[in-house]
Amino acid sequence: MLAFSGLLDFVNQTLSIQLMGLLKQPITDLRMPHRQFRTRTGWLSVIALALLVFISLFWDLDISRFATSIKIPGDLRKAIHLCEAFAHFSGVVAILGALLMVDTKNRAKLVQVCVLVSISGVASNAAKYLIPRIRPHAMNKAPFPIQSGWETWGVPGSGSWFEEALRSFPSGHSATAVALAIGLSYVYPRGRWVFAILAFMACLQRLVSGAHFLSDIMAGSGIAILTSLAVHRYAFLDVSAVKTAE
Repeated sequence: MLAFSGLLDFVNQTLSIQLMGLLKQPITDLRMPHRQFRTRTGWLSVIALALLVFISLFWDLDISRFATSIKIPGDLRKAIHLCEAFAHFSGVVAILGALLMVDTKNRAKLVQVCVLVSISGVASNAAKYLIPRIRPHAMNKAPFPIQSGWETWGVPGSGSWFEEALRSFPSGHSATAVALAIGLSYVYPRGRWVFAILAFMACLQRLVSGAHFLSDIMAGSGIAILTSLAVHRYAFLDVSAVKTAE
């Protein structure tokens, strides 16, 4: 009995010493595993989306026709279309502009969210103009009947930059919405599910409106995640490295 009591005292002292050492450890060291987890999760998401983009190419036409033909109830359809503001340039400017004016405490973080969204938008639009692809709603104007998703692609670098009907891949709206959701989740972690739902609804709007194929949307989302990984790599969104405005 005395031996067992002595063992408990030894374990208690050992745990106390380890706990005190953990509490004295720098905060950045404690956060490192979480940062590595987010980075690993992000890369896995990018790889998964890349695979899904390739797989969905085989059923892009069928999915698009189903999404545009389905009858969505009026209020739900209106809500889906209103969520486009979360992905549109003017809507994003209004959201981030309002937050920059109101939330002075997190202004430094919000400026970095602006950087993330801007880079993601520029990257997706640059890819869009280099890789021509006809939009679902413009297929009836194609010079020949389109029978498969592989026939929706054009010659890289061809066509006018201002010909929106040929700028389907990737989805710039999806890239912007996902990047905005990721950025705002860093600033306001409690609202991450709200931001995720808004981004999902914005992506869904692009599908049901016939503006993009499913593969376009997933490619845009992948660009947003890839951009956030690059930005996070250089500590733009590292909470421990951000000094909030007074």
